[in-house]
Amino acid sequence: MTLNVQLFTATSGSAPHPSVQVTVPQHFKIIGGGAIDNWSGQGNLLTASYPKGINSWFAAGKDHELPSPATITAFAIAIYDPNNEWDVIIKSEVSNPAQHPSVIAVLPTHYTMTGGGAFVDYGAGPGNLLTASFPNSDTSWEARSKDHDIADPAQITAYAIGMRSNTGASLQRIVKSATGAVAAHPTAQVALPAGWILSGGGAFDNWEGAGNLLTASYPLGMSWHAAGKDHKDPSPAAITAYAIGIR
Repeated sequence: MTLNVQLFTATSGSAPHPSVQVTVPQHFKIIGGGAIDNWSGQGNLLTASYPKGINSWFAAGKDHELPSPATITAFAIAIYDPNNEWDVIIKSEVSNPAQHPSVIAVLPTHYTMTGGGAFVDYGAGPGNLLTASFPNSDTSWEARSKDHDIADPAQITAYAIGMRSNTGASLQRIVKSATGAVAAHPTAQVALPAGWILSGGGAFDNWEGAGNLLTASYPLGMSWHAAGKDHKDPSPAAITAYAIGIR
């Protein structure tokens, strides 16, 4: 069975706390997605990149302590399924409030994980910012975040997206990862082998010290790109990008 997977994007206007939502056309179902915070200057950092149901992907960011407006771009990867041959589900899990919250969402059996996302609900405080949104097993997605410089506990939600055939068709999956060099503004990129279709991806910023925070986790051609940055205080780190492929 041929899988018709397409990419849809939307970009916000410039704002201190930019956000944008991309909605896919009729008969498409979202199986993965990502975001890039198009920051400059002091920096604007990711707080959300997640599916709002199977038809929309939402992305958000914020500046932190220092004014730094930016635009943000949301990416939705969706399968064209006019005959409802695929059952696409989203499972989510919410953490307890913490300064450095983390949580894992798990798919039911018989579903193939194609992507996932994260949303840190920092409320009206100074902010809690994403550090990781990545596949931590074949069936689960992990999300992490942290406050930065100012204590501000928050809850984080992880989202795992899964597919299952309604017709008995087989679905194979592959996950590739690559880790970049330690840097103040670390980046990493990983490509899928030939013959695979990119369905989603993730990023893990392996920070320590003051902290290094996510600014991007998004599809770039048939690759997945991840980026982070330190903020105010020097804090170099390495970042890992994950690409999920299906066929």
